Amino acid sequence: MAAFHYNYAIVSRIPNSFKERAITKDNCQIDLEKARQEYKNLLSVLQSCDINLIELQEDEKYPDCCFVEDTAVVIGGTVLITRPGHPSRQGEVGEIRRVLKNDLSFNVIEMKVADAKLDGGDVLFTGKEIFVGVGKRTNEAGAGAVALAFIDYDVIPINIKDTEVLHLKDAVNVIGRNELVVAGGEGPKIIMKRMDCLKTYNYKILQMPSPIGADMLYLNGRLIHRTNEELAKESYGELQKVQGVERHEVALTQLKGCSLHRMPLLILKLKYQKHIISTLP
Repeated sequence: MAAFHYNYAIVSRIPNSFKERAITKDNCQIDLEKARQEYKNLLSVLQSCDINLIELQEDEKYPDCCFVEDTAVVIGGTVLITRPGHPSRQGEVGEIRRVLKNDLSFNVIEMKVADAKLDGGDVLFTGKEIFVGVGKRTNEAGAGAVALAFIDYDVIPINIKDTEVLHLKDAVNVIGRNELVVAGGEGPKIIMKRMDCLKTYNYKILQMPSPIGADMLYLNGRLIHRTNEELAKESYGELQKVQGVERHEVALTQLKGCSLHRMPLLILKLKYQKHIISTLP
Protein backbone atom coordinates (compact mmCIF):
# COMPACT_ATOMS: atom_id res chain seq x y z
CA MET A 1 0.00 0.00 0.00
CA ALA A 2 1.39 3.40 -0.97
CA ALA A 3 2.29 6.08 1.55
CA PHE A 4 -0.29 8.85 2.10
CA HIS A 5 -3.24 6.57 1.56
CA TYR A 6 -5.71 6.78 4.47
CA ASN A 7 -9.23 5.62 5.23
CA TYR A 8 -9.87 7.10 8.68
CA ALA A 9 -9.35 10.38 10.49
CA ILE A 10 -9.82 11.05 14.19
CA VAL A 11 -11.12 14.58 14.75
CA SER A 12 -12.46 16.48 17.75
CA ARG A 13 -15.11 19.14 18.09
CA ILE A 14 -14.11 22.63 19.18
CA PRO A 15 -14.88 23.26 22.88
CA ASN A 16 -16.36 26.46 24.31
CA SER A 17 -13.13 26.93 26.28
CA PHE A 18 -11.26 27.42 22.99
CA LYS A 19 -12.85 30.85 22.63
CA GLU A 20 -11.72 31.94 26.08
CA ARG A 21 -8.09 31.03 25.55
CA ALA A 22 -7.55 31.30 21.80
CA ILE A 23 -6.91 34.85 20.63
CA THR A 24 -5.87 35.66 17.06
CA LYS A 25 -2.59 37.39 16.31
CA ASP A 26 -4.35 40.75 15.94
CA ASN A 27 -5.95 40.25 19.39
CA CYS A 28 -9.48 39.90 18.02
CA GLN A 29 -11.74 37.41 19.78
CA ILE A 30 -12.75 34.52 17.57
CA ASP A 31 -16.30 33.87 16.43
CA LEU A 32 -16.81 30.43 17.94
CA GLU A 33 -19.81 29.53 15.80
CA LYS A 34 -17.99 30.48 12.62
CA ALA A 35 -14.95 28.48 13.77
CA ARG A 36 -17.19 25.47 14.24
CA GLN A 37 -18.68 25.93 10.79
CA GLU A 38 -15.18 26.04 9.29
CA TYR A 39 -14.41 22.84 11.18
CA LYS A 40 -17.55 21.20 9.73
CA ASN A 41 -16.48 22.30 6.26
CA LEU A 42 -13.14 20.55 6.80
CA LEU A 43 -14.97 17.37 7.80
CA SER A 44 -17.03 17.52 4.59
CA VAL A 45 -13.87 17.88 2.51
CA LEU A 46 -12.23 14.95 4.30
CA GLN A 47 -15.27 12.79 3.58
CA SER A 48 -15.11 13.78 -0.10
CA CYS A 49 -11.52 12.50 -0.05
CA ASP A 50 -12.72 9.00 0.95
CA ILE A 51 -12.06 9.43 4.67
CA ASN A 52 -14.24 7.87 7.37
CA LEU A 53 -14.49 10.17 10.37
CA ILE A 54 -14.20 9.26 14.03
CA GLU A 55 -15.42 12.42 15.76
CA LEU A 56 -14.63 12.89 19.44
CA GLN A 57 -16.77 14.87 21.84
CA GLU A 58 -15.12 18.16 22.77
CA ASP A 59 -13.46 18.22 26.20
CA GLU A 60 -13.77 21.57 27.98
CA LYS A 61 -10.73 20.77 30.15
CA TYR A 62 -8.56 20.87 27.03
CA PRO A 63 -9.14 24.02 24.91
CA ASP A 64 -6.77 22.76 22.19
CA CYS A 65 -8.27 19.27 21.90
CA CYS A 66 -9.35 19.98 18.30
CA PHE A 67 -5.68 19.71 17.24
CA VAL A 68 -5.72 15.92 17.32
CA GLU A 69 -2.59 15.41 15.21
CA ASP A 70 -0.35 16.36 18.13
CA THR A 71 -1.44 13.39 20.26
CA ALA A 72 -0.11 10.48 18.19
CA VAL A 73 2.11 9.61 15.23
CA VAL A 74 0.64 6.98 12.91
CA ILE A 75 2.70 5.65 10.00
CA GLY A 76 1.44 2.46 8.40
CA GLY A 77 0.56 0.01 11.15
CA THR A 78 2.78 1.64 13.77
CA VAL A 79 1.27 4.01 16.35
CA LEU A 80 3.30 6.12 18.77
CA ILE A 81 1.38 7.91 21.53
CA THR A 82 3.03 11.28 22.06
CA ARG A 83 3.63 13.40 25.13
CA PRO A 84 2.69 16.93 24.01
CA GLY A 85 5.21 19.61 24.85
CA HIS A 86 2.77 21.97 26.54
CA PRO A 87 1.72 20.56 29.95
CA SER A 88 -1.89 21.70 29.47
CA ARG A 89 -2.28 19.28 26.54
CA GLN A 90 -0.83 16.08 27.94
CA GLY A 91 -4.20 14.84 29.24
CA GLU A 92 -5.57 14.77 25.68
CA VAL A 93 -3.71 11.56 24.81
CA GLY A 94 -5.87 9.34 27.02
CA GLU A 95 -8.92 9.41 24.74
CA ILE A 96 -6.80 9.09 21.61
CA ARG A 97 -5.05 6.05 23.08
CA ARG A 98 -8.43 4.49 23.90
CA VAL A 99 -9.76 5.00 20.35
CA LEU A 100 -6.62 3.68 18.69
CA LYS A 101 -6.38 0.61 20.96
CA ASN A 102 -10.01 -0.29 21.62
CA ASP A 103 -11.94 1.02 18.62
CA LEU A 104 -9.33 0.56 15.89
CA SER A 105 -7.38 -2.33 17.47
CA PHE A 106 -3.90 -0.91 16.95
CA ASN A 107 -0.97 -2.00 19.08
CA VAL A 108 0.33 1.31 20.38
CA ILE A 109 3.84 2.24 21.45
CA GLU A 110 4.33 4.45 24.52
CA MET A 111 7.16 6.92 25.05
CA LYS A 112 9.49 5.46 27.70
CA VAL A 113 11.81 8.36 28.57
CA ALA A 114 10.28 10.42 31.37
CA ASP A 115 11.39 13.84 30.13
CA ALA A 116 10.63 13.19 26.44
CA LYS A 117 8.29 15.71 24.80
CA LEU A 118 6.73 15.26 21.36
CA ASP A 119 3.99 17.00 19.36
CA GLY A 120 2.74 15.18 16.27
CA GLY A 121 2.89 18.44 14.33
CA ASP A 122 6.69 18.24 14.57
CA VAL A 123 6.86 14.86 12.76
CA LEU A 124 7.12 15.07 8.97
CA PHE A 125 6.94 11.73 7.13
CA THR A 126 7.94 12.20 3.50
CA GLY A 127 7.17 8.64 2.41
CA LYS A 128 10.89 7.85 2.51
CA GLU A 129 12.26 9.29 5.74
CA ILE A 130 11.04 11.08 8.86
CA PHE A 131 12.09 14.56 9.96
CA VAL A 132 11.40 15.63 13.55
CA GLY A 133 11.43 19.30 14.51
CA VAL A 134 13.21 19.86 17.82
CA GLY A 135 12.07 23.15 19.26
CA LYS A 136 9.34 24.68 21.40
CA ARG A 137 7.15 21.55 21.80
CA THR A 138 9.46 18.62 20.96
CA ASN A 139 12.85 17.81 22.47
CA GLU A 140 15.73 15.51 21.53
CA ALA A 141 14.30 12.70 23.67
CA GLY A 142 11.01 13.01 21.80
CA ALA A 143 12.83 12.70 18.48
CA GLY A 144 14.58 9.64 19.92
CA ALA A 145 11.21 8.07 20.70
CA VAL A 146 10.21 8.47 17.05
CA ALA A 147 13.43 6.75 15.96
CA LEU A 148 12.75 3.82 18.30
CA ALA A 149 9.14 3.46 17.13
CA PHE A 150 9.74 3.68 13.37
CA ILE A 151 12.87 1.62 12.93
CA ASP A 152 12.36 1.02 9.20
CA TYR A 153 12.93 4.70 8.38
CA ASP A 154 15.77 7.13 8.86
CA VAL A 155 14.65 9.61 11.53
CA ILE A 156 16.36 12.99 11.24
CA PRO A 157 16.08 15.62 14.02
CA ILE A 158 15.93 19.22 12.74
CA ASN A 159 16.66 22.15 15.04
CA ILE A 160 13.81 24.69 14.86
CA LYS A 161 14.23 26.28 18.32
CA ASP A 162 15.96 29.43 17.08
CA THR A 163 13.14 30.24 14.63
CA GLU A 164 9.64 31.65 15.08
CA VAL A 165 8.14 28.36 13.85
CA LEU A 166 6.04 26.47 16.43
CA HIS A 167 5.86 23.11 14.61
CA LEU A 168 7.99 21.70 11.81
CA LYS A 169 4.95 21.08 9.57
CA ASP A 170 4.02 24.77 9.84
CA ALA A 171 7.23 25.43 7.88
CA VAL A 172 7.57 22.40 5.58
CA ASN A 173 4.97 19.87 4.47
CA VAL A 174 4.33 17.16 1.88
CA ILE A 175 2.26 18.02 -1.20
CA GLY A 176 2.85 14.98 -3.41
CA ARG A 177 5.15 12.13 -4.30
CA ASN A 178 8.67 13.43 -3.60
CA GLU A 179 7.32 16.99 -3.31
CA LEU A 180 7.57 19.39 -0.39
CA VAL A 181 6.14 22.86 0.18
CA VAL A 182 7.94 25.55 2.20
CA ALA A 183 6.13 28.46 3.85
CA GLY A 184 7.20 32.06 3.44
CA GLY A 185 9.38 33.72 6.07
CA GLU A 186 12.94 33.51 7.30
CA GLY A 187 12.31 30.66 9.75
CA PRO A 188 10.94 28.19 7.19
CA LYS A 189 13.79 29.01 4.81
CA ILE A 190 16.37 28.30 7.55
CA ILE A 191 14.63 25.04 8.43
CA MET A 192 14.52 23.90 4.81
CA LYS A 193 18.24 24.62 4.43
CA ARG A 194 18.97 22.44 7.45
CA MET A 195 16.77 19.67 6.07
CA ASP A 196 18.50 19.94 2.71
CA CYS A 197 21.87 19.29 4.36
CA LEU A 198 20.62 16.21 6.24
CA LYS A 199 18.10 14.59 3.90
CA THR A 200 18.83 11.27 2.24
CA TYR A 201 16.53 11.74 -0.76
CA ASN A 202 15.90 14.52 -3.24
CA TYR A 203 12.57 16.35 -3.30
CA LYS A 204 10.94 18.84 -5.59
CA ILE A 205 10.39 22.05 -3.60
CA LEU A 206 7.54 24.55 -3.93
CA GLN A 207 8.35 27.83 -2.19
CA MET A 208 5.26 29.73 -1.05
CA PRO A 209 5.40 33.46 -0.17
CA SER A 210 2.70 33.18 2.52
CA PRO A 211 3.62 32.31 6.16
CA ILE A 212 0.70 29.82 6.11
CA GLY A 213 1.63 28.52 2.68
CA ALA A 214 2.76 25.11 3.97
CA ASP A 215 -0.47 24.47 5.88
CA MET A 216 -1.75 21.59 3.74
CA LEU A 217 -2.94 17.99 3.90
CA TYR A 218 -1.87 15.50 1.23
CA LEU A 219 -4.00 12.35 1.25
CA ASN A 220 -5.43 9.83 -1.23
CA GLY A 221 -4.10 11.77 -4.20
CA ARG A 222 -5.74 15.00 -3.04
CA LEU A 223 -4.35 18.21 -1.60
CA ILE A 224 -6.31 20.26 0.96
CA HIS A 225 -5.08 23.83 1.40
CA ARG A 226 -6.15 27.25 2.64
CA THR A 227 -8.28 29.60 0.52
CA ASN A 228 -7.33 32.27 -1.98
CA GLU A 229 -8.37 34.97 0.50
CA GLU A 230 -6.12 33.57 3.24
CA LEU A 231 -3.10 32.83 1.06
CA ALA A 232 -3.32 36.02 -1.05
CA LYS A 233 -2.96 36.17 -4.83
CA GLU A 234 0.78 35.50 -5.13
CA SER A 235 0.76 32.35 -2.97
CA TYR A 236 -2.48 31.07 -4.45
CA GLY A 237 -0.95 31.41 -7.89
CA GLU A 238 1.99 29.21 -6.83
CA LEU A 239 -0.48 26.39 -6.14
CA GLN A 240 -1.18 26.16 -9.86
CA LYS A 241 2.29 24.60 -10.19
CA VAL A 242 1.13 21.54 -8.25
CA GLN A 243 0.20 18.92 -10.82
CA GLY A 244 -1.49 15.53 -10.68
CA VAL A 245 -3.61 16.10 -7.57
CA GLU A 246 -7.20 17.08 -6.97
CA ARG A 247 -7.23 20.26 -4.86
CA HIS A 248 -9.69 21.31 -2.13
CA GLU A 249 -9.90 24.60 -0.23
CA VAL A 250 -10.70 25.00 3.46
CA ALA A 251 -10.90 28.33 5.30
CA LEU A 252 -9.66 28.77 8.86
CA THR A 253 -10.33 32.47 9.27
CA GLN A 254 -11.35 32.06 12.90
CA LEU A 255 -8.37 29.91 13.80
CA LYS A 256 -5.57 32.30 12.84
CA GLY A 257 -2.20 31.15 14.10
CA CYS A 258 -3.53 27.56 14.09
CA SER A 259 -2.99 24.90 11.49
CA LEU A 260 -5.23 22.91 9.19
CA HIS A 261 -2.82 19.97 9.20
CA ARG A 262 -3.11 19.57 13.00
CA MET A 263 -6.89 19.06 13.08
CA PRO A 264 -7.20 15.45 11.79
CA LEU A 265 -5.13 12.43 12.79
CA LEU A 266 -4.98 10.49 9.53
CA ILE A 267 -4.92 6.70 9.69
CA LEU A 268 -4.81 3.72 7.36
CA LYS A 269 -6.65 0.85 9.03
CA LEU A 270 -6.48 -2.49 7.25
CA LYS A 271 -8.65 -5.51 8.01
CA TYR A 272 -5.49 -7.44 8.77
CA GLN A 273 -3.16 -4.76 10.07
CA LYS A 274 0.50 -5.10 9.25
CA HIS A 275 3.49 -2.84 9.05
CA ILE A 276 3.54 -0.87 5.81
CA ILE A 277 6.68 0.23 4.06
CA SER A 278 6.44 3.09 1.61
CA THR A 279 6.20 2.14 -2.05
CA LEU A 280 7.38 5.56 -3.22
CA PRO A 281 10.30 5.25 -5.64
